[in-house]
Amino acid sequence: MATDSAEPDGPPDAPRYDPDYVRRYYDDYGEREWGRFEAGPDNPRAPANLVNLHLHRWYLRRYVRAGDHVLDIGAGPGRFTIELARRGAHVTVGDISPAQVALNEQKVREAGCEASVVQRSVMDVVDLSALPTNGFDAVVCYGGALSYVFDRADAAVGELLRVTKPGGHVLLSVMSLVGSVRHFLGPCLGLAREHGTAVIADLLATHDQVGAVAGTRRGPHVFRYYTWATLQALLRRHPCTIVDASAANFLAVGNNEALLEPMLREVQETGSSDLWQAYLAWEVECCRQPGAIDGGTHIIAVVQKEPQP
Repeated sequence: MATDSAEPDGPPDAPRYDPDYVRRYYDDYGEREWGRFEAGPDNPRAPANLVNLHLHRWYLRRYVRAGDHVLDIGAGPGRFTIELARRGAHVTVGDISPAQVALNEQKVREAGCEASVVQRSVMDVVDLSALPTNGFDAVVCYGGALSYVFDRADAAVGELLRVTKPGGHVLLSVMSLVGSVRHFLGPCLGLAREHGTAVIADLLATHDQVGAVAGTRRGPHVFRYYTWATLQALLRRHPCTIVDASAANFLAVGNNEALLEPMLREVQETGSSDLWQAYLAWEVECCRQPGAIDGGTHIIAVVQKEPQP
């Protein structure tokens, strides 16, 4: 397992950012991006995904205030756009996928939140030049957009901070290497049996999901995982202060989904569950512990842009 404190540079032929690939992938993925947070018999990983959603929303409630103008970049079908609107924020929405931008409008309208959207358009996180410097009270880049930009990660973080007002917050999340291997240990063992153990060793060394590891029935899914150490190293190269960090799930992963299914059925059948709500509070507390930040499927970080002198 990599323990260095800097993001792996990789060999000269390491993956490079391919915006056309990301656009095509999420155009094709379509409404499945919304559905992965839905509980049901066709979604065996729903418990961990629902905890993931809860943790992301928890940090929105902690750092976004009513009246804030917020950029939701990599917004996808609008899970967090809707949450921001319900917080009383005014939201500018962007995503690299035209299909996701269209789906965002549909889902936000269905939720009755469209009046909170200031603007919605196709945007690339590495180039936000159409947006003003210091234009937003907060910026949200959830769901792993930074995991797809590979060698352009510094450009992306620079743009997120450029458009944020001095003293404002950027809330972001990336795919977690350690937690994802923990969550998907079964598939990892299957890949090692089929293609040799070197494919998993390479994943742990480079952090890049490529080759056999990236194969899916829909075609390759290529991106870079992070550890908390490599994410910290990236953020510390920029004029900001890390003010909060969390795993996006911890207790739920590691093949524990079956333990949570009875609680989810209770929520579906009765509309509430005191035990489920208590459990979510346990997750929030555990996910914030230094020893847990690497242990979920995503890592959440909140940074504050340095105020102007």
